[in-house]
Amino acid sequence: LFEQISHDRIIYRSSYELKFIMWLENSPKVKRWGSECICIPYLFVDGTTHKYYPDYFVEFEDGTKMVVEIKPSNQTKRPVNENCWAMKEYTKNVCKWKATMEFCEKKGYQFKVLTEKTINQL
Repeated sequence: LFEQISHDRIIYRSSYELKFIMWLENSPKVKRWGSECICIPYLFVDGTTHKYYPDYFVEFEDGTKMVVEIKPSNQTKRPVNENCWAMKEYTKNVCKWKATMEFCEKKGYQFKVLTEKTINQL
C-alpha cells in the first residue's frame, strides 16, 4: 500500500495544499513526505469498492507518521440539503476517512483532515 516517497511526483490540487507543501518543505520537524503515495481501498455505502489516495504521507523527525487530507471546511460537515451533490461528496469522504482511520490504527499512524481553519495547527 505504501509506495516509496519521492519528490519527482508532487501533486497538489488547491492553494490550501500548496500552502501545506510549503510548510512541509520548510519545517524542521519533517523528515520526509510524499503526495498521494498511499492507496487505501474503501467501501462506499452502496457496497462498491473504490481506491482512495490521501493527499499526503508525512514522517516527522520524532518518528511519528501521519496521513493528511486537505479539504475546505465546508466539505467536512454534513450538508443541509441531503439531496444534492454535496451530500454525495460528504458521504464519500466519510467512507474514505473511516477506511483511513482503520488503516492508520493498524499501522500506528496518525490521521488528520486539515482545512483552511486548521492547516496552521501542526
